[in-house]
Amino acid sequence: MKLFLAPMEGVVDWVMRDTLTRIGGIDQCVTEFLRVTDRLHPESVFYKNCPELKTGSRTRWGTPVFVQLLGGQAEPLALNAQRAVKLGALGVDLNFGCPAKTVNRHDGGASLLKSCDRVFDIVKTVRQAVPALWCFPPRATSH
Repeated sequence: MKLFLAPMEGVVDWVMRDTLTRIGGIDQCVTEFLRVTDRLHPESVFYKNCPELKTGSRTRWGTPVFVQLLGGQAEPLALNAQRAVKLGALGVDLNFGCPAKTVNRHDGGASLLKSCDRVFDIVKTVRQAVPALWCFPPRATSH
């Protein structure tokens, strides 16, 4: 079984990721969300949100860190995903689950789940914009 450290705004920043992966047992981390509206963020924003990009997208203890993006527009999300990958992200996580009212009022998080077509368009556009980076091996099944 793999253990993933989920993001939580204001809680699971790089310091917390570093601390928890030092203890061990976590197989992968995801950053707090980087809100994407209609523009491409500068590299400095990515490094502030995910300083692990400077160390191969891994914590000091070797745990992979994915960059999480949040937004409701496919093209800006795709452009920011490309930038994350260019900076060394091992993977990109798209936030479709944040329940915060503020996030949902501003076209992000769980509010997107109301439209399967929008979710599909976002995932398809981002998937086409970035290379396949991380593939999990199929689970072994017992017969």
